[in-house]
Amino acid sequence: MEEKLKDLKDLNFYFTDNMKQTLFDMMAIQKLLESDDLNYKQQKELEKEKNRLLDIFRTELQENNPVEVSIVRAFLQMKEDGEK
Repeated sequence: MEEKLKDLKDLNFYFTDNMKQTLFDMMAIQKLLESDDLNYKQQKELEKEKNRLLDIFRTELQENNPVEVSIVRAFLQMKEDGEK
């Protein structure tokens, strides 16, 4: 397992400018969600927008890093199977 973890540390993911901007947008939304200044409707709208951005990020991550994503998924599946 430790050898597999070392393989994960050596992975290099490619992040586009759009992915970086999406991450910053999600972090900004998360900071807003952590504040107490929002009413229920605003909070739900921001959560919905954050989820939309997360879907965009996931899709682009998978498209730009298919090998890396498959390696991480295989590792996580192995780890999950080992915990059962």
